[in-house]
Amino acid sequence: MIDRIQEVVAIANSPTTDAVTKRQALDFLTQVKSEPNAVQVFAHLLGDSQSDDVTKFVALQVLADLAQHHTSDLQFIRTTTVELLRHKVVNGIKDPEYVRNKIAEVLTNLFYSMYGEINGDQWSTFFTDLVEILFIRELCNDPTKDFVPLGLDYFLRICLAVNSNIGDQTFVRSKEAQLKNNSLKDTMRIQDVQTLVTIWLNALKSVIPQEQNDLAALTLLCIGCYISWIDVQLIVNPLYIAVIYGYLDFAETKIACSECLCEVISKKMKPLDKLSLLSMLNLTDKVTSVDNDDLEVHEQLAKLSSSVGFELAKVIEQCNENDSLPEVQQVATAADNQIIEQVAPLVLKFMEHEYDSVTQQCFSFVSQYLSVLKKQFALGGKPGSAIAVNSKRLPIDAPHEMFLTSLLLVGFKKMRIDESCDEDSEDEIDEFFDTIRSKLKVFQDGVAMINPALFLQNISSHIQECLSKVDWRDLELGIYQMHNLSESIRNNLFGLGKQEIANSEATMVMTKFMSVLLQNSSVFQMESPYVQVLFFELVVRHYQFLGSDEKDELALLNIFCSPFGMFNKREKVRLRTWYLFTRLIKTTRLKLTTPVLSQILIKISPLLDIRAIPPNPEGTDYDTTFDNQLYLFEGVGLLIGGNSDSNYDIIDEVLSPLFAGLETCISSQVQTPEIVLQSHHLLMAIGTLARGVHGGLVPDNQVNNALVSKKLIHKSLIEKFSNIAEVVLVSFSYFNKHENVRDASRFTFSRLIPILNSDIVSFASKLIALFLDSELSTIEMCDFLGFLGQMIHMFHADNGCYELFDNLLTPVIDKVHVILDRIDQESVLETESWYNGSTAAMTNPEAVGVSRENTGKSVVVTDSFRDKIQLKKAYYGFLQSFISNSVTSLLLTDRNRVTLSTILMDLLVYIPQEIQETSTIKLAFNVLTNFVKFFGSGKCTDPNDMHASDVGSLEGLNEFFITKIVPLVFEIPFKPDYKFNIRDGSCRVVACDLSRLLKELYVQCGGAADPTENPSLKYMGEVYFPQIQFPSEIGLELIQALAIADSKEFEKYYVNLINNLT
Repeated sequence: MIDRIQEVVAIANSPTTDAVTKRQALDFLTQVKSEPNAVQVFAHLLGDSQSDDVTKFVALQVLADLAQHHTSDLQFIRTTTVELLRHKVVNGIKDPEYVRNKIAEVLTNLFYSMYGEINGDQWSTFFTDLVEILFIRELCNDPTKDFVPLGLDYFLRICLAVNSNIGDQTFVRSKEAQLKNNSLKDTMRIQDVQTLVTIWLNALKSVIPQEQNDLAALTLLCIGCYISWIDVQLIVNPLYIAVIYGYLDFAETKIACSECLCEVISKKMKPLDKLSLLSMLNLTDKVTSVDNDDLEVHEQLAKLSSSVGFELAKVIEQCNENDSLPEVQQVATAADNQIIEQVAPLVLKFMEHEYDSVTQQCFSFVSQYLSVLKKQFALGGKPGSAIAVNSKRLPIDAPHEMFLTSLLLVGFKKMRIDESCDEDSEDEIDEFFDTIRSKLKVFQDGVAMINPALFLQNISSHIQECLSKVDWRDLELGIYQMHNLSESIRNNLFGLGKQEIANSEATMVMTKFMSVLLQNSSVFQMESPYVQVLFFELVVRHYQFLGSDEKDELALLNIFCSPFGMFNKREKVRLRTWYLFTRLIKTTRLKLTTPVLSQILIKISPLLDIRAIPPNPEGTDYDTTFDNQLYLFEGVGLLIGGNSDSNYDIIDEVLSPLFAGLETCISSQVQTPEIVLQSHHLLMAIGTLARGVHGGLVPDNQVNNALVSKKLIHKSLIEKFSNIAEVVLVSFSYFNKHENVRDASRFTFSRLIPILNSDIVSFASKLIALFLDSELSTIEMCDFLGFLGQMIHMFHADNGCYELFDNLLTPVIDKVHVILDRIDQESVLETESWYNGSTAAMTNPEAVGVSRENTGKSVVVTDSFRDKIQLKKAYYGFLQSFISNSVTSLLLTDRNRVTLSTILMDLLVYIPQEIQETSTIKLAFNVLTNFVKFFGSGKCTDPNDMHASDVGSLEGLNEFFITKIVPLVFEIPFKPDYKFNIRDGSCRVVACDLSRLLKELYVQCGGAADPTENPSLKYMGEVYFPQIQFPSEIGLELIQALAIADSKEFEKYYVNLINNLT
C-alpha cells in the first residue's frame, strides 16, 4: 500500500499526466484516506525513506484533516507528529517551507481539538511541550544564543497557524466556532500568552538580523497578529517597543518591522496611552534614509508613517469630541504638534514618490487629518452644510497653513500624467485617474473648504503655469484643474452667499482662465485625445464662465466643426464631441440666423451621412457610430427649431438625403439585412431630428404642454412633418415584417405627436392598422400599447381620436389575446421540455426558456410566464389610460360592448402565479375598481367624460360585476391554490386593494345598509355565503361592516378577517 500511494502521488504531481489520470489518482487517495487504518498508513509514509517531500506533504495534509474529525486517533496523531518534529529538530533536517507549514498545520489542528477546558484539557501543556521539544526553553528566561534556530522556526510557524485558526477576523465563522475560539483564547491568555510574548521578545534580542532575518520576520509577524486580542500592555511598553523599533535599522527586516508596528499602533487605546506609544516612534530618524531601498520597502514605510499620522489624528479627534478639560486638550495639542513637526513632512515626502503605489499608502492619514482640520479651521463649505456648521472657524496658524500649501503642491505634482505613459496608454491612465487623481482632487477640495483664499491662490498659479507649457500632459492637467476650480465654484466650496458667487474673485479668475484657454493656439494644435475631449467637456459644462468676447456662438461651433473636434481622426474624440455638440446647444439654446445656420449645416452635413454597418458574425448589430450620430441629428434639430428667423425650410436640407435613402431602400429588389438596417437607421434619424426641432421650439419646462406646443408650432412645420408621417407609413408598410423597422417607425411617430398634435390622428389610424396586421413580439406589443396610451393621453379631448379608438379598440384587444394565446402555447412547450427530462432542459434550463429564478414565493418563473406578466402589465396600463383620461365611455359604445366582457374577464380571472406578481395585480385591481366606479351601475357615470351621455346603459352589467367580484374577493385570500399569505407585505397590499374593490361595488349598487335594498349585500348574504358555507355570524358581521364602515375602516376589518381565518 505504501509503495502504491507513493506511485500515485508521483503520478498526480507529474506535469505530463493527463487530467483524467490525475482525477483517478486523486480519487484513489481520497478512498485510502477514508479507510479505517488511514492514520497508520499515512503516518508510516512520513517515516519511509522512499517518500519524497511531495509525498510527505500529502501525508501531512491527510493527518491534518483527520486531526479535525477523527477524535479517536488524536493521541496517535499527536505522538506521531511530536516524534517527527523532535527528529527533524535534533537532526537539523530543514524541509522546504511548504512542508514546515504543513507540520505546523497538523499541530494547530491538534491544538484546536485537544487544548483547553473546552476540549477536556486533553493537551493543556501544548505550548510548554513545544518549548521543550523544539529546544527553545532558554528563550523563556533571557536572550541567549543557546537555542535551536530550526526549533524557533517551527514554534513561530505554529504560533501563526494557531492565530489564523482562532484569532483571524478575516474569515466569517459560525457562532459555535466563534464561541470555541473565544474559549481557546481565554485559556491561552491565562496559561500561555505571557510565555509566548517573552519568547518573542528574547528571540528578537537574540537573533542576528542580517543572518537570521527569516526568524526575525516570523517573530515580528507573530507580534503583529496576536496584538489584536492579547493584553496590549504585554507588548506596548518602552522595552518591547524599542526592541521592535530597532529592526527598522536593518534592510532585511524593515518590511516585517513596519507591518508589525502598523498592527501595534492600530490597537485601540485611550488617547494619552496612544500618544505615549506613538511618541516612542521617532520616525524621522529611521525613515528618512530610504533612497537605496527597493519599492516594497518604500511602500511599507510610507504605510507606517501614514498609520502613525492617522492614529495621531484619531487622538486629536477623540480629545476634541469627548472632553474639553485642559489636560485632555494638552494631549490633542501634543498629538497635533507631533504631526506637524515629524509625521506630515515625512508623509508628504512619501506622497511625492514617483511610484503611485507609495503615494496611495499616504491617503488614509491625509484624509483623516484634513477631517480634523476642517472642524478646527474651515472657513468654506456650502452654507448650512455639515462642514460649515461644525467648524470652529479658528484663525489658521502658520504651521498648519504651510502644511496645506505643501499638500496642494505635492498634489499638483502627482496629478500630472506620468512621462512613462503616452497617449495610447489608456488602461494605465484610466487606472491613474481612478486611484490617484480622483483622491487627490478630494484632498484639494478639502483644502478649499478649510482655507478658500489659500486654495484659490495656489490653484490659480498652478493653472497659469500649466497653460503656459506645450507638453500635452501639462495642458491636460491645466484644463483638468480648470474643471476642478469650476466645480468648486458650482458646489460653493468657498462658502459664499448665493448673490456673491457670480461676482466673487474665484468666478473672475475662472473667467480669465477661460479666455486664456480659448486664445491659446497650442491647445488647438494638440493631437492628444485627453486634451481634446477635456477641452470640450470644459466649455460645455462650464459655459457660464465664458466672457462676453468668447460667447461668439459661431466661433465656438466652428471649433466643434473642426478636425480638433467633430472631424477628429480619433474615433473616441470624434464620437464624444458629437454628444457634447448637442449638450452645448441644449445648454445655451442658441438662436442662429438662417445664413449662419446654413453655414453650420454645410459643415456638419458630411457627418450626417448614414451608412449602416452590417451585423457581425456573432449576430449583434450594435453600431457605435450610428448611436452617436443620433446626437448630431438632435443637435441639428435643436438649431433648426430655435433659429431666430423662424425659417423652417432649412430642414429640407437635412430631410432630403434621408428621404432619398429611404426611397432607395424601398426600391431595392431584395430586403437584405443591410437594406433593412439602413431603413431602420434612417427612420431613427428622422425621429431624432423631429425631437430636436420640437426641443428647439418649446422651452424645456413646457416640452410636454400640448397647448404651448400648438401655439409655437409654425404652419409650415406642420406641413413638413405631415410629409414625414407619410414617408414613415410608406416605409413601415414595405418593411412591416422586420421588428427593428417597426420599432423605428413607432419611435418616429411618437416624436411627431408633439408637433402635429391632433393632425397626427389620421396618420396614426393607418399606423395602428399596420401594427395590428404585423406579427409582433411580446416586447413590441408592450411598447405598442404604451404608444396607444400616449395617444389617448395627448388627444383624449379630440373627437377624431375618440372615433379612432372606438374603431380600433376591439382589434387591439383581439391582438393582445392572439399574443397571450401564443405565449400560452410556448409555455406548454417549455413545460413539456422540462418535465419530459430532455437533455437540454436538464443541463441548461435557459436553453428551453426555463429560468431557475427564486422569487421567494415558490413560483417557477419561465420565460413565457415572464412575457405574459410583462404583456398583462402593459395591457392593464393601456386600460388605465382610459380611466385617467376620462374616456371609459369608449368601452360602452355599440362597437365595443361585445369586447367589454372579454376585457372584464381579463381583470377578473387569474392563475395562482399571477396573484403573486403583486405590482401587476395591484394595477389590475386598480383598473377594475375604477371600472366599477365609472360604469358599475351599467351606464357611464364619469363626470369628466365628454361622451358619457352619448352611450346608453348596458343592462345586466351591474349583476355581472356582483356575481364575479364577490367570489374573487373571497377566493384569492382563502382558496389554498393561491397560497395567499396575509403576513407578507405584498399580499397585504393586495388585500387592501380587494377591500376597496368590494367597497366600490357596494357603493355602485346603491349603498343602502339594508341587505334587501343593496343587490351586492343581498347576493353575499343569500347566495354566495351559503353556497361556500361561510360562517353566518361572520358573514353578517362582514355585511354590516361593509355597509357602515368607511373605506379605511373596512380595509382594516377585511385584512384582520383574513388574518384571523387563515
